[in-house]
Amino acid sequence: MRSHASKIRRITNGVSVSGAALALALTAAVPAYAQTGTSSLEGHVTGLPAGTKVVIVDNNTGEKTSAKVDAKGNYRVIGLRPSTYTVIVANLEPQQTQLFIGQTGVVNFGKSTTGGDIVVTSTRGQVDVRSPTVATNVTPAQIENLPQNTRNFLSFASLAPGVNLSRGATPQLQAGAVASSNVNVLIDGMSLKNPVNHGGIFGQNYGLGNPFPQIAIQEYNVETQNFGAETGQAGSAVITAITKTGGNHFHGSAFIDFQPNSFITQPYFDKKNGVPKPAYNRKQFGGELGGPIIPDKLTFYVAGEGTIENLPGTQGIVTNVPTSVSNLVNISHNKDFKQGLYFGKLTWFATDSDTVNLEAFIRRENNLSDIDSNAASTHGRTILTHEDRFQFNWKHHAGNFVNELNIAYDKQTQETPPVGTGPEYNLDNSYYSASDCTADEIANTNCQVMNPDFSARAQLGAHYFYQGDAVKSFTLKNDSTLISGNHTIKFGGQFALLNMSRTVNNAFDGRYFYYNPGASGTFDPLTDQPYGAKINIQSSPTVSAKDYQIGAYVQDEWRPDDHWTLNYGLRWDLETNANNNDYVTPTAVADALRNYPGWAANGIDPNNYISTGSNRKPEWGAIQPRFGVSYDVHGDGSLVIFGGVGRYFDRSLFIEGVLETLTNSSKIANVYFCNNGGASQGAGNGLTPADCAQWNSAYLNPANLRALAKTQGTNGGDVWVLNNKTRLPFSDQLDFGIRKRFGQIRTSITYSHISSHNIFQYVRANYFTNGWYTRYLQTDAAGNVIGCTPGGDAWIQDNISDVTYAACPAGGGQLQGYQGKLDRGMSDGKAQYDAFYIKAEKPFTDNSIWGFTTTLTLQFAKSNVAQALSSDEFYNGSRQDAYGWNYVGGVEKWHLVTTGIYRAPLGLTLSGTLDLSSGPSFGNVVFGDTPDSASAYGNFGGVFYPKPFIAYKRLDLKIAKTFTMPWGDGDHKLTADFQVFNVFNWLNRTYSAWGAGSGDPAPLIENGQVYNDSRRFQAGIRYKF
Repeated sequence: MRSHASKIRRITNGVSVSGAALALALTAAVPAYAQTGTSSLEGHVTGLPAGTKVVIVDNNTGEKTSAKVDAKGNYRVIGLRPSTYTVIVANLEPQQTQLFIGQTGVVNFGKSTTGGDIVVTSTRGQVDVRSPTVATNVTPAQIENLPQNTRNFLSFASLAPGVNLSRGATPQLQAGAVASSNVNVLIDGMSLKNPVNHGGIFGQNYGLGNPFPQIAIQEYNVETQNFGAETGQAGSAVITAITKTGGNHFHGSAFIDFQPNSFITQPYFDKKNGVPKPAYNRKQFGGELGGPIIPDKLTFYVAGEGTIENLPGTQGIVTNVPTSVSNLVNISHNKDFKQGLYFGKLTWFATDSDTVNLEAFIRRENNLSDIDSNAASTHGRTILTHEDRFQFNWKHHAGNFVNELNIAYDKQTQETPPVGTGPEYNLDNSYYSASDCTADEIANTNCQVMNPDFSARAQLGAHYFYQGDAVKSFTLKNDSTLISGNHTIKFGGQFALLNMSRTVNNAFDGRYFYYNPGASGTFDPLTDQPYGAKINIQSSPTVSAKDYQIGAYVQDEWRPDDHWTLNYGLRWDLETNANNNDYVTPTAVADALRNYPGWAANGIDPNNYISTGSNRKPEWGAIQPRFGVSYDVHGDGSLVIFGGVGRYFDRSLFIEGVLETLTNSSKIANVYFCNNGGASQGAGNGLTPADCAQWNSAYLNPANLRALAKTQGTNGGDVWVLNNKTRLPFSDQLDFGIRKRFGQIRTSITYSHISSHNIFQYVRANYFTNGWYTRYLQTDAAGNVIGCTPGGDAWIQDNISDVTYAACPAGGGQLQGYQGKLDRGMSDGKAQYDAFYIKAEKPFTDNSIWGFTTTLTLQFAKSNVAQALSSDEFYNGSRQDAYGWNYVGGVEKWHLVTTGIYRAPLGLTLSGTLDLSSGPSFGNVVFGDTPDSASAYGNFGGVFYPKPFIAYKRLDLKIAKTFTMPWGDGDHKLTADFQVFNVFNWLNRTYSAWGAGSGDPAPLIENGQVYNDSRRFQAGIRYKF
């Protein structure tokens, strides 16, 4: 069945094939300023009077938009949907141009150099002189043709400079020197940002799935610097995607990709260590259908994708345990993954000036996870991710004015329910007798002595921890654009109502700990006696909050001539309750803080951390000026010099306030049980308190155990407190660069600087009475303490000593009435990012033989926060800057991504992606010579880089063969493809502070491999009409 576009092409045969190819090629990959998911078209008409009508027709939907030629012969159309268009002027030959998201296409009509007829003389997309924005377009051709292992449309974002998609199990986007939560992703103008937890996008914090069906994504734009004032809540990068839509003719496709176990190369270290190859199988499948309900009036589009994956299981390797335990633990635990993504859209062309879209999106995801190698299958958890989104969009054209209204409702949940039910049963690492220990264990451990250390050699029963996040949001957003002379004025605002909640269950059903009887013994948790248990004596409440978000902006783009363009705008954002401002600090915690000598000695005012429920106010000062200037040297877009500067506020995550509420309401008690003779178990070691409880099998009931724990007068546990004036994170950005076109090849070089402020974390806040964070004790020959010296602020210290010595002024470190960690929220984190972005590309289009992109990022990311980017807790010191300035952990020094697509003879398409980098920086952990109560020195910044110059390398290839079916007038096509990922099976190692960074001397070579990175193959079939 011929498409509407093919019919239009029959009337445009006045343009040569080579001319059309050049036109489409030069339209691609143009940087843009707008983030509304639209495009613009402009041009000059010679020889026709002012007022001549220019009609622009969408080849897919048939939608028409018009403009008039002004007195200078110019016309301009804004707010166009990215698509292929036919441009019609009077009785001249219609011309075609392809517009990509956020780009400005140019179609000029003028006198031919060889005759007197008026013909098209230039059809091109110029480097947008309007904006200093650093942007990269991901085109439909790239999405369709480049090799891709998982169908996450965001995986192509790494084609943009300065953007990294994490290579672990959970894909997260990261840019600049800050965490992934600073990224914002918009689809059809509405944000997918996660307001509760980390990851940037909801579901990407610890979920494996894809955020949206890729088959429904038409294309998207990645901005890494100086985006316009209409975009908020982004401190690093913004991605704007648009979905496909129905047309005047039926079109659709279906696909299935296969990746059986035989297509997977066993990971290097598994094979080296003799680990059996686990079972694995994956199928990815989906389809789409669009077309008219009422031609030229009402269209539909539906799409869906699914994934069924048997993930490689973990193989238990627990030794010296009873046979009954070994049979439950030492088996292969498969971690199955299933996902369904569904999208639908109705498009109504109400009038020539009004278009209405109704959209629905549903996500269902189920991932069996968290089955450790020492655990039974019942000890796993399932990650459930659900989303329901409904959106109304109305776009109105009125000459030089365009208005776009969006209304959306979104319901999102992500939770981790345990597979099993009831308590957790743990077999301890210690043994009854030395006869049950191996020679190595006797030499290196105290296994022959019953040591009640609450460790877990084997984990049975149900998992003890549950967490769940939920968001319901209603969003109203309006964007207006007005062309007035040489000015393009944009203004608009957004209002969002969010209902956010988080639930945590930590050890509420009890955790029981048993001595290990060894391989020759027997074990039954329901009849054997545990030596102790942990239980939360008060359930953590579900923390809920209602939050309002308000944003408003205005910006102007002024073009005084054909060379200069000025962009200047102002944005303001307000959020009323991101951190659960209604929280009231418990009286016991407030009293303890006010009387804590360690804070008084350090000049810390406890009232800054005590919430009354009314003294935490929203921040009104999130004012963000943005300015950019560019100079088009020749006035034709072939050479442009640009620069810009601006401020960009992000938002605080709801989990920051939730951690305070849930931690302070949680009270986990340790209970010890006496042995059958009535004495303390392990009392000979002095490790079990003499006031143990007499065992009764009734204590296997969590309710009875909880009642017992309450009678033992247990002190409170950890205390976390938030600063009442927690500041919003923001970034100040500056860039300047040059874009140059060489024929069909575009190049650019950009210098980028980003200064980020107010990075938040909870920081250790236990201090001794004299204000020290750590202490070195000095002893005499008999072991008596005769003095002490300060140990400094840069240590991991989970349990500060509460012991006081007469010869040492540093004592009494615990908060009165509590026996855990004291953390306070701090926003003293800063980061500096300097980078050079070097790009070259020749876009690949429907009429291209070949195309390529290459992006080299040279970056220097530094921070005064020596901790992982998304860490809630700075547990390795008492100040965020305790370790000074370091490179940011996990960020590479350089990264090169090159892609190529070649349309070969015989209907073959060849493509590839080469990914090279320096590898991520990693931290340094040092054991030994630690202060009293401290465990290690832990600098988790970028202390080291991998030794090889190229520490990560991967080449992916794809070959596809398309067959035209003998039916459907040539529009029905069947494509078979075969893909190879990591063609040469290069070994890409992991690098971590606890691994390579903890050697003596560091760094060492870490024997870990990047997840999902061994060579694998994939076969697929696609049918399209």
